[in-house]
Amino acid sequence: MQRTLLILLVAVSYLLLAGGRPWTLGPLLGLTALAFLAAPRRTLAFRPSSRTLDLALAAIAAAIVLQLVPLPAAVVQSLSPQGQRVRAALQFVPLTPRPEEWISLSVDPGATARALGTFAIGVLTFWVARALFAAGGNTRAFCRAIAVIGALMAVLALVQKATAPKLLLFSVEPEARSTNPFGAFTNRNHMAAWLLLIAAPLVGYVIARMRIHPDYRARFLVSFRQFLVSGAALTALAAIVIVVTLFTTLSRSGVAGLGTAAIVAWLLGRSRMRLERSSLTAVIGTVGVLVVLTMGFVDLDGWATRLQESFDTGPAAFSRTRIWQETLPVVRDFWLTGTGAGTYSDAMTQYQQSRVWVGSMQRWAHFNNAHSHYLQVMSEGGLLLAVPSLIALAAFVTLARKAITADKGEMFWVRVGAAAGLAGLAVQSIWDVALTMPANAVLAGALAGLVVYERDGTRVSSPARSEPLAPRPSPARVS
Repeated sequence: MQRTLLILLVAVSYLLLAGGRPWTLGPLLGLTALAFLAAPRRTLAFRPSSRTLDLALAAIAAAIVLQLVPLPAAVVQSLSPQGQRVRAALQFVPLTPRPEEWISLSVDPGATARALGTFAIGVLTFWVARALFAAGGNTRAFCRAIAVIGALMAVLALVQKATAPKLLLFSVEPEARSTNPFGAFTNRNHMAAWLLLIAAPLVGYVIARMRIHPDYRARFLVSFRQFLVSGAALTALAAIVIVVTLFTTLSRSGVAGLGTAAIVAWLLGRSRMRLERSSLTAVIGTVGVLVVLTMGFVDLDGWATRLQESFDTGPAAFSRTRIWQETLPVVRDFWLTGTGAGTYSDAMTQYQQSRVWVGSMQRWAHFNNAHSHYLQVMSEGGLLLAVPSLIALAAFVTLARKAITADKGEMFWVRVGAAAGLAGLAVQSIWDVALTMPANAVLAGALAGLVVYERDGTRVSSPARSEPLAPRPSPARVS
C-alpha cells in the first residue's frame, strides 16, 4: 500500500501542475500524509545512525515555523531591522509598528506557509521512501513505475511543446505571459530537474539488470540478445526518451546537472565496474545511443542561441550575476533570520535596482527568484535556515557514502544512480531553484530515501546487501 501511494505521489505531484499553484498544496500534503501513515510503525522507526540528519530536517521545519509565529514587534525589530520597511511596502502598514503589536519575522506569512508545505512534502516523502526501501523488495517496482511515468510525461511534454507551446499540460495558461512552459512546469529548468531525477536512478537500474552470467562476457551476441528480450530493454528505452527530452528543454543548468551526475556515478561505481565489465559495456553503449538520438532530435540551433546568451552581458540581458549582485544586499540586511521562506520575490520589490524591459510582457522585469537555491536560502532564511541546512547536507553526504560503500547487492547501481541524480541537482541549484517546486521536492525526497536506506536488521556501517542477489539466469533462459 505504501509503495503504491509513493508512486502515486510522484505522478500526482507532476499532474497537479507540478505543485506550482497554491491550491495544489492541500491535496499533495494529504496524499503525502496518507503515504506516511500507511505504515506508521515502519516510517517512524528512526534509526540512531540517521539521528543527526533527522534532527537537522526537523530544525529546518522549526525555523520556518518560527518565521511564521507572531512575536512582539520590539523583538522582530531587533532581529530583523529592515523587515518592517519591506512589510510596509507590501501590506501598507506603518513603518514603525506599535510596541504592543505582534508580527511575524516573515514579510509575507502566506508565502512562507506555502514554502513550509513544500518542505514538509519533501521531508515526509524522504522518510516514507527510506522506510519503504528498507523493508526490501520495493526498489525494482519503484524503478519500473517511474520509468513508465517519466517516459510517458516526457513524450507528452514533447508533443505539447510542438502543438501548444504556451500552455501547461495542453490546457492551463501560465499566470505570467513571459514564462516558457515545458510539460507541467512554467520553467523549463524546473522540468529539466524533474527529468534528471527520473533518469539517474533508471540508468542505474538498467546497469543493475545488466549483471550478466559470466559466460555472457565472452559471448557478446548472446548477452545482447538476452538484453533485448528482457524488461531491461524497455527501461533503457524509457531512460533514453527522458534524457533526450531533457536536452530538448534547452536548460543549460539541467545539462550541467546531467553531466555532473554522470561524473559522480562513474566515481562512485569505479570499483564495481572493475568487477562487472558487462555493466561498463552497457554504459558505453547507452551513451553512444544517447549521442546519436540527441544529434537527431534536439534543436541544435536553439542550443547555439542558448550558449550565446550565456556570454551576453549587455544592458538588456538577464544576467544571473546581476541578479546575484542585487540579492547580496538582502542577505546583508537579513543575515540572521531572513525575509521568510518563500518571500524572495516580495523582498526584491524593494531591493531590485536593474530595469530590464521584457517585450513579450510589455513590462519591466521583476526578479522573482535568485536563480541560485543557495543564495535564495540565505536571503529568505539567514543563519536561522542556513545552519541547519548545512548540517543536514553534511549528515546526508556522510550517510550516503557509508550506504554506498556497504551495499554489496544487485541494487547497488540504483543507489549510485539516485546519489548521482541528487549530486546533479545540487550543481543545477547553483543557477536555479528547482527544489521550490513540490513535484521536484517529492522526487528528491524519494531519491534521498533510496540512497541512505538501511535494510531491516542491518546497519549502514557494516557491509549489507541492498536486496538479496537473485539467481543468475542461464544463457537459454529469459529473465
